[in-house]
Amino acid sequence: MKKLISLLLAIALSVSLCSSVCSAAGEFMPYENSRFFEYGDYSIHYRISPAQGEIKGRIIMIHGFLCSTYSWRNMSEIMSRNGYECVMADLPDFGFSTRENEDMDIIEREKIIIALTEYLAPGEKWILAGHSMGGGVAINIAEEIEAEALLLYCPCAQKTFPPFAEKIVKCVPMKMIMNAFFNYGTRITPLVKLIILMATNNPDFARNYDVSGVTHAVQYDGFGAGMCEMMYNVRATDLDNTSKITCPVLLCNAEKDIILNDSQKGEIKEAFPDAEQHILQGAGHQCIEDRADELADLTLDFLEKNS
Repeated sequence: MKKLISLLLAIALSVSLCSSVCSAAGEFMPYENSRFFEYGDYSIHYRISPAQGEIKGRIIMIHGFLCSTYSWRNMSEIMSRNGYECVMADLPDFGFSTRENEDMDIIEREKIIIALTEYLAPGEKWILAGHSMGGGVAINIAEEIEAEALLLYCPCAQKTFPPFAEKIVKCVPMKMIMNAFFNYGTRITPLVKLIILMATNNPDFARNYDVSGVTHAVQYDGFGAGMCEMMYNVRATDLDNTSKITCPVLLCNAEKDIILNDSQKGEIKEAFPDAEQHILQGAGHQCIEDRADELADLTLDFLEKNS
């Protein structure tokens, strides 16, 4: 057992060092439209899908847990065709953004996203869109700034992690093991497609899914170690002060969502009793990918009614 752990640690360390060298070269561009926003100790990866024709509004799209800008690719394309500029951002520790560590000056991800919107369009009101974990982040942001609208897709309120486990979760051996897991476990394509199937409830979509869109990001630059740090840097979603949110709210959930339980869904519904609510029949948690057309139609109709 000790030999196995030692091997995993050695593999993780070598991969981490290799990733750091590649990152330091400064030439890495995940996508043709990739950009990076420098803020404090953070380098935040984001992508822009420009509005076609007259611009109707700007949407900042915040992804869910283990996801990245890739999960918004279909929604952003449709919304941009209909006049909305879409900015997809990787939260810290996800996608191709900075992995946090104990030597950094930690900044709340909500503050980073607000700073990004101010950098891109100073003084303008934004539409906040959040999926899953990103929905919890979007709610916190909407309580701090005056948004044009709040779009929540299968949102999940974030919780604080128990302090007693922090030393275990953030220790060097755990981080190396997590790096090894994400670097090598995600190379098993059938396993990744099985997870996509569970997340979408869509066999055809999962069968034809380009897994590199997911695996490229989680195999990049110490993703596992970043997850360990992230668990103790997140700010809990504040559902007690949603009355501060005065903009229109769209709340979409999925009938076959096996990621969120009824209690998680219920607390969001209770927090937004006046929201326009929809349930996508037969859809899974990751509906922003395989049911993007349907969600975009609901969103466009909602935004038009509330413009």
